[in-house]
Amino acid sequence: MASCQRKALRPQGKRRTTIAAMRLRIAHQLSLLIACSVILAVLVVGGLTVWNLQTGFVDYLRQRDDEQLMRLVQIVERRAAQDPSFAWLTTDERESMRRLMDEFDGRSPRPNRPPPGFAEAPGPRGPPGPPGPPGRYQPPPPPGAGAALRDRVVIRNAAGEWLAGRRPPKHARITTRAIKVNGQEVGFVELTAEPEPDTLDLRFLQRQYTGLAFIGLGTVMLSMLVAWWVAGLWSRPLQALQLASRSIARGQRTHTLEPAGAQEIAELTRDVNTMMSELARLEHARRSWIAQISHELRTPLAVLRGELESIEDGAREPTREVMASLRDEVMQLTRLVNDLHTLSVADMGGLPCDFRDGDAQACLQAVVRRFEPQATRMGLTIEYPAHSSQPLTVHWDFGRMEQVLANLLTNSLRYTQAPGRVRVEWHVQDKLLVLTVDDSAPGVSASDMPQLFEPLFRADRSRQRSTSNGGTDQVHSSGLGLTIVRTMVQAHGGTVEAIASELGGLRVSVRVPLRACELRKDST
Repeated sequence: MASCQRKALRPQGKRRTTIAAMRLRIAHQLSLLIACSVILAVLVVGGLTVWNLQTGFVDYLRQRDDEQLMRLVQIVERRAAQDPSFAWLTTDERESMRRLMDEFDGRSPRPNRPPPGFAEAPGPRGPPGPPGPPGRYQPPPPPGAGAALRDRVVIRNAAGEWLAGRRPPKHARITTRAIKVNGQEVGFVELTAEPEPDTLDLRFLQRQYTGLAFIGLGTVMLSMLVAWWVAGLWSRPLQALQLASRSIARGQRTHTLEPAGAQEIAELTRDVNTMMSELARLEHARRSWIAQISHELRTPLAVLRGELESIEDGAREPTREVMASLRDEVMQLTRLVNDLHTLSVADMGGLPCDFRDGDAQACLQAVVRRFEPQATRMGLTIEYPAHSSQPLTVHWDFGRMEQVLANLLTNSLRYTQAPGRVRVEWHVQDKLLVLTVDDSAPGVSASDMPQLFEPLFRADRSRQRSTSNGGTDQVHSSGLGLTIVRTMVQAHGGTVEAIASELGGLRVSVRVPLRACELRKDST
């Protein structure tokens, strides 16, 4: 069964490898994206330009035909005004059309061959052409617009009967204009639309199309070069990030990356640099934790081992005092293990809290009174507010908050020199209970102040309580008390900070919401 499952999973692994191999690099993807965008833009703009040229050129041809047709109609109307019967046109239709187109082009008719029925007629003539040399025959100029127009013109009388011109093919588009003499229609001039542009116009369009093609090709090539250059600018810092991430995954340290590329890539590089420094800090903290925890565990275990070996060898008797000493060492190990468990549970976001309503003043005063005998034995005095008859109702985990104040008092009693004093105060400010614990000298150096709440941190030896015989108090400390204070205060939605006290020692200020449970739910 297991072998069948392994065989079924193999094709999926191959498929994933094939898909990963088919993925393009970001440089290639960017190049293709920019190139495709430019090609699409060139095609759209080129297509619209070609369409605009074609439609515009057709409109131009139509307008030109209309203008030429109106000029021709005016010439025919001048002749028809002298001969409305169109005898000047029907006598010799071919020669008459030629002369009509010559006049349309502004050329003079051939000498000695006036148009029949028109030369001797009184009235204005058409515009004369340039005079030629005397006594010599003037050849006709090259055919112009009239010659091109001749094959597309048909002249009809008022009844619509054909008089002159080449009959248009079927289904051809025809433009008709009336020939009017004294306001009456005496005939019609029909002009067949050009089926296709002439040679000159066609060459013009071809030049435009060729220019557009070269411009589009050049634009695409230039865009490819720019795309490759931009993709390189983006891919190089990403490749550096890839190498750095692989080094981090292998547990190797790497050098700090220089932010480069686009703004998002530069910000990503700075984030990776921050991540590398934070990972290095966490790695150092992890190793320090292991070393310090092993040291904390080794001391009570060594004492226990020595005591037990002494009893086993008969050097010491298992008296009540010896067993009490062993019990103290076991309790110290228990406290250390419990503190570590509390911190580990808090780091996983699961520190349990039993929130309920109660009187904060009664709770805090009870904790202070419990420490008064111990402070008296150490030569210290604890100052705290007198009990108020009006209760201060809060919504806390009172067990956790009692441990907070107990850890603060333990820390002050352990590190305050005798004779000295410890002052405990609390008051309400903006729906927060502000709890402060001040102690007298010695104080904490400014360099150690930011690390007081770090796990297993101890200040320098100047911050140790001196005994009456000039030594130092050897009360065991795990270095986790203030760390646990911070963890429990944060579990209530509060904050804690440490500053120098006006009494000469240390001041720890705790700010906790009166309704801790509701505030914590709102924050999440």
